[in-house]
Amino acid sequence: MVIKEKQEGPGALGGYSLGILLLAMSLAVFGLVVQYSAGISLSSSNRTGAFDRQLAYVPVAFFAGYAFFRLNLDKVREWRWWILGGACLAMFLARIPGIGVSVNGSWRWVDFGFFRLQASDLGKLAMVLVLSDFLARMQRHTLPNKFTIYQLSSSKPFLFTRRGWIDCREGFAKPVAILLVIAGFIAFGPDLGTILLCCAVGGTMMLVSGVRWAYVIPSFLIGLGGFTALILNWPNRMRRFTSFLEPWEKRGDEAYQLFEGMVAFGVGGLTGKGAANGIQGRAYLPEAHTDFVFSVIGEEYGLVATSLVALVYFGIFWCAYRAMRCSSDLYRFNICLGATLFLVMQALINMGVVTGLLPTKGISLPFISYGGTNLVIMGCMVGLVLNCIRESAQPAFVAKEARA
Repeated sequence: MVIKEKQEGPGALGGYSLGILLLAMSLAVFGLVVQYSAGISLSSSNRTGAFDRQLAYVPVAFFAGYAFFRLNLDKVREWRWWILGGACLAMFLARIPGIGVSVNGSWRWVDFGFFRLQASDLGKLAMVLVLSDFLARMQRHTLPNKFTIYQLSSSKPFLFTRRGWIDCREGFAKPVAILLVIAGFIAFGPDLGTILLCCAVGGTMMLVSGVRWAYVIPSFLIGLGGFTALILNWPNRMRRFTSFLEPWEKRGDEAYQLFEGMVAFGVGGLTGKGAANGIQGRAYLPEAHTDFVFSVIGEEYGLVATSLVALVYFGIFWCAYRAMRCSSDLYRFNICLGATLFLVMQALINMGVVTGLLPTKGISLPFISYGGTNLVIMGCMVGLVLNCIRESAQPAFVAKEARA
């Protein structure tokens, strides 16, 4: 395998790492401010229990991120099956009554008494680590991709030849199998939004790694057909899926939360009503501190703040993109890519749902929405990105795939 020559020096990579860290920390701090103001009742200035719990999870997320920053990624590759099995076991346990906890009909949490673990978030972390390993290993068999980051074999496989079979098996079937296993266990929830997010992130990782379009397009069409059939035969999901198309007509039923969230944006205007002065998010919008916290930002801080939040997520993506181009091997490149996409895509989906551009899904806003597990997992994702950048900045580091 031929690796592209690095274009950034250690100083530039260090700047990208610092930028990602500061931007992520700013989101976490701003999330605490929003959680505080969103939880204040109309007749009291006391902090809510949600804010107190979120405040306690911030240092946990910081230390988890630091642990993943110092993690030996080569050792992680040796434990890939244990990582995958542990995540799948947690998602399976979340569906067992007495161990798992159901909230609004979804079985996503494992109850440990003193805290609840959202098992599907472990599936995201496992997918990044395990799928990155499989995609790095399959590079010895597949075609060169069109990206300038990595160049693979130069031979052209044919579908009905031994070379073509190896290409399909190693370069497509095995990574897809890993993705389907994780998506299948998430479906126990069910958590359709997380399944779509995992498929989007996993599919992007596969395409960037050089998986052939001839394999991806038919699989995408089959998956789209299956998703459509699932929605059409699930009346409740069908109503929720179509409610975003006409929120005004269904504002008293399926689109109630979406409608009230959109009203909050209109009330906030350009500069907002001020911190803790919002009425819509506290009196009319259900669970405003979780998935629809972006509406609280729009009402209390206005379009200026929501635009700045979106720019912060874009800044994280830009810094990570610039740094991942200098990755020392494809394994670390894909870890950096997958972790970044989970953070940024999840933010984009959440903002799209809250603004009525996408169907309503239970997708939280990273670092800002209430939720201890998601906050810690996102901290781990940032730690993984910084870990990959740190190793890329070491001149003496030689990738195993390059030596193979």
